[in-house]
Amino acid sequence: MENKAYYGAISELSKINFSKPLVFCGKKSFEKIKPIIEKYLKNPIFYNDFSTNPKIEEIEKAIQFFNNKFNFDIIIAIGGGSVIDFAKIFKFKNNLNLKLIAIPTTAGTGSEATQFAVYYENKIKKSLDDPSILPDISILDTQFLKYNPKYLKATTALDAYCQAIESYFAVKSTKESRDFAKKAIELCRDNLVDYVKSNDEKYAKNMLLASNLAGKAINISRTTIAHAMSYSITTKYNLPHGHAVSLNIARLMEYNKKIDLETLNDPRGIDFVKARMEEIYSLIGTDNAFDYFLELFKKINIEQIDFEIEYIDPDRLKNNPRKLIMEKF
Repeated sequence: MENKAYYGAISELSKINFSKPLVFCGKKSFEKIKPIIEKYLKNPIFYNDFSTNPKIEEIEKAIQFFNNKFNFDIIIAIGGGSVIDFAKIFKFKNNLNLKLIAIPTTAGTGSEATQFAVYYENKIKKSLDDPSILPDISILDTQFLKYNPKYLKATTALDAYCQAIESYFAVKSTKESRDFAKKAIELCRDNLVDYVKSNDEKYAKNMLLASNLAGKAINISRTTIAHAMSYSITTKYNLPHGHAVSLNIARLMEYNKKIDLETLNDPRGIDFVKARMEEIYSLIGTDNAFDYFLELFKKINIEQIDFEIEYIDPDRLKNNPRKLIMEKF
């Protein structure tokens, strides 16, 4: 499905056939979102009894709450990545064969375009990856972005940027995923700063598209070390996901640029990896990722902090073109 972003896109809901929607949304955004979406929904059931980083017990609570009590015939998730992820996991754990509509209210996670979701169990971040949770329809409406504070806009936008960059050099990347990632990188490069600093419709539209394209890219390629390291940073330092991921991306780019035969992790060969890294640097217009991201952080008021890594998802390490040797990282 080709996605287009524009103000008022939520009107597309009226073209979809359903009678009793179950709507997942965020607690903080509920009062602002509710009157907008009620214009296009009849008899909605709203649910937002879960935290920003969904926990397995909250999902189980929702499943028990809805068990045989409501005859809903479609699931709609309207919110940031956590809201959309919650809806995905609810659908999967409840074994529901219903359509899922995703309406992102941030330009960053791309969750509306992926078949995976994350949640916490015993304070450990878990990932669910299954084709059945890929949203059937995604609606990109720029009007929902205007409610976001600058820090949220910055961190979610950085998530999209990092997703696109990691996807481009991932071991599982394909020609199709790199095409998606390239377009997302270009859109982030040209629009991210202005999107964070202003409420201009043009930049909001372009960043929504960038996020969606980055989501499509990682749905094929998956992510790599920057995301693998981000989970423990989020938990330990209570940083939003996009902020945590972005702390590693420059170091990872510089690390991968220095790939050698000893550390090669991509079966397509060292020349292939070097070519992809050169293309990324060319796309963002730099030969030094550290300087580039430090300057970007300054422009959008993101703090560069020191951190320690406590846990790394081993599957993400396998997807990085260069094997992780901590002494060299």
